[in-house]
Amino acid sequence: MKPVDRSPGAPGAGRGKRQGKSKCALCAKPVVEKYSPFCSRHCADIDLGRWLKGQYAIPATLGGDDGASTDEQ
Repeated sequence: MKPVDRSPGAPGAGRGKRQGKSKCALCAKPVVEKYSPFCSRHCADIDLGRWLKGQYAIPATLGGDDGASTDEQ
């Protein structure tokens, strides 16, 4: 497979802002370089809103479940 030359002077450079076969993280439309990994500012703003509202979280357990013994008396 031949590598793609994306330098400014390469043939086809500057035509369009889409990147390969990448898809938007929200709606699966082709990614636009300016908003990567999204297709538009709209999808980027939706994702930001989800982060700010706390909709994305890493599941965790509370209570020190690290295997260390605790003396609770």
